[in-house]
Amino acid sequence: MKDLTVLFLSVLSFMLFSCSGHQQPKSFNNMIDGNDSIAMMLGDSPMEIYHSDVLGLDIPHPACLVHQEFEDSLQEVFVGGDVSISVITQYFNDQDIFRSAGQQMHGMGAELLEAGDDYSIHTGQEGDFEYYAKVVEDSTRLVTFILRYYPDHGEGVEPLKQLVRDFSLR
Repeated sequence: MKDLTVLFLSVLSFMLFSCSGHQQPKSFNNMIDGNDSIAMMLGDSPMEIYHSDVLGLDIPHPACLVHQEFEDSLQEVFVGGDVSISVITQYFNDQDIFRSAGQQMHGMGAELLEAGDDYSIHTGQEGDFEYYAKVVEDSTRLVTFILRYYPDHGEGVEPLKQLVRDFSLR
């Protein structure tokens, strides 16, 4: 019996030492980063349309972003964690418009990414947040659709950037 135990231990030791040269499977990284957290939040959230009587617009947004009430304001804001969508309207007959929204964004250091006949798309950084915005105009107003997010969400906010790009007044 003693010889059998020694033989078993010898075989077991041989197997362990002979396998040491082989790469063992790596464990999965179970750390959630900013991209993962925002992707999970957006992935589980259906799209909704909020009709703003104040702005006279239908505003698409993921259901995970909660509408914030602002009295006497020509803006609508939807927030979820460190991601927000704001929609701001400026009317051309408003005495307070001295510069267009695009000019204001350039004044904030925004970079123009794209421009069309009735829209422009901008990106930039304000404090700790990055933003991605589309300014759309019609004959009476400028509407600015702004996505704000922490930079560590990079790829995770791509669906929201697409939402901004697709926004129109029609």
